[in-house]
Amino acid sequence: CDEGAIALAEALGSKVGLGVVEALDLWENGITAKGGAAIAQALHTNQFLRTLEIRNNQLGDTGAAALAAAMPVNRALSTLDLLGNGISDAGRAALTQGLRKSAANPYLVLFEDGFTHQQRTSWEMKGMA
Repeated sequence: CDEGAIALAEALGSKVGLGVVEALDLWENGITAKGGAAIAQALHTNQFLRTLEIRNNQLGDTGAAALAAAMPVNRALSTLDLLGNGISDAGRAALTQGLRKSAANPYLVLFEDGFTHQQRTSWEMKGMA
C-alpha cells in the first residue's frame, strides 16, 4: 500500500534510517504512483540500495516517470524491476530517458514490460554496449 511505501521511503532517504539496505523486494504490495514517487524521491539521497523490485504493483506511467527522474542522480541502484506495473509507451519513454541520462551508474538494468528481452542497461541505451 502507498502508506507503507511512503514510510519505507522516508526511512530509505534518511541519513539514520535504512541507509545500508542494499536490496528491497516490494512485489505485489498495491503500490501506486503516489508510493512510487516517494520511493523515487528517496533514491535521490539513498546511495546504498542496489536492487529495487517493485514488480506487480500499480505504478503506471506517473510512477515510472518519477523513478526515471531518480536514475541520473542515484549512483548505487543497479537493478530496477518494474514488471507488471501497467506502464505504457509514455512510461517506457520516460524510463528510456532516465537510463540514457544515468551517467552515475552505467550498469543500471531495468526490467519492464514492453522492452525487447524486457531489460536494458544504461550503456545499451547510450549505444555503448
